[in-house]
Amino acid sequence: MDAVSSLSARVHQFDALRGLAVLMILFANIFAFAYPLELAEKAGLSDSISVLSQVQHQLYLVFIRGKFISLLTLLFGASLYLLWHQSGSSAIKLKARMSALLLMGLCHAMFVWSGDILLMYAVVASGLLWQQALSWTPDHQLRYAKHYLAAGLVLPTLIWLAPGGQVEEPAETAKLLAVYTGSYSDQLWHQFKYVGLLVFDLLFVSYWWFGGMMLLAIWGMQSDWQALLKKHFYKLVLIAFGCALVPLAWTGLSVEKQSPLSFQMISDLCFALIYIRLFMLVAPAFPKVIELLRYCGRCSLSLYLWQSVAMVLLFRWFCPEWFGVLDRASLTVIAASFLALQLLWVQLFYKNGQLWWFERLYRRLSVKLQTRAAQTRL
Repeated sequence: MDAVSSLSARVHQFDALRGLAVLMILFANIFAFAYPLELAEKAGLSDSISVLSQVQHQLYLVFIRGKFISLLTLLFGASLYLLWHQSGSSAIKLKARMSALLLMGLCHAMFVWSGDILLMYAVVASGLLWQQALSWTPDHQLRYAKHYLAAGLVLPTLIWLAPGGQVEEPAETAKLLAVYTGSYSDQLWHQFKYVGLLVFDLLFVSYWWFGGMMLLAIWGMQSDWQALLKKHFYKLVLIAFGCALVPLAWTGLSVEKQSPLSFQMISDLCFALIYIRLFMLVAPAFPKVIELLRYCGRCSLSLYLWQSVAMVLLFRWFCPEWFGVLDRASLTVIAASFLALQLLWVQLFYKNGQLWWFERLYRRLSVKLQTRAAQTRL
């Protein structure tokens, strides 16, 4: 009975953390929604902006950009282990779920927003299942997690060391803006091509980096991960801030210079682990907030996809004159407003045990694919 209670409490904690991550990820994604994906990193930035705006941008890089996607990836790996454990160490159900997630992610990336993360998660998790990584010993998982993370840093490091590319010409920027706010067929063709580039990214960076984080989470689920985070907390803080400050020293607060991405990636992972530790420390003091975040975590797939649909409709269809124009402060206000609306919606309409729209679709697709796989085997 104690084991069941412990597992249930752990699931509730992860639900609340997932809710926090999926809400906060909008503050990072808002720039990719409101600008072409190719320009999102420099959205509304130039060396001519005020020092205050540059400092605000650097704070965003240190505490938000990449941190919550790393947190979401760790939680995805932990959930993968929990599902595998609950299914009696059988990967059949998990494979069906990842196939369903892959279909949803592919549709999302091609027809709504090519900055999708679901497709990436589904491919990486399917690869780990094919490798039978969940059956490895914890020592084996930790060793391969380190190897995968190191492999994922190779190409970003090489890109950083390579000579800087050409600055985007105004004419090229104007063409991109016209494509993103033009006819839907032009947008589709551009998104198809962009999704094609994800294959390259998966092969050389994302499979290894995201797979390493998932393996790290799977290993942590079989260890006393809370004790580990407590023990190594200050070491994580030093690494996180150290790797975050290297880009600042490299660029000198200039937004035009290319910053070392590999250092940012390491900082992102360390900050995600720090946020987990801090969340566990403060959670008992805010039970009502944690309960609301847990509800958000239970419908995180719907919240994530609604963010995409709403932001794409806002910037490309309802207010295309805003696309590629708004400054970062205005975009942050829009993100905060939509986050508040999502919290209000969840507070008013969430019911325990209820699956929201996209969660229901995900489950139905999973069941159908699992049934079809079973019939094929027979």
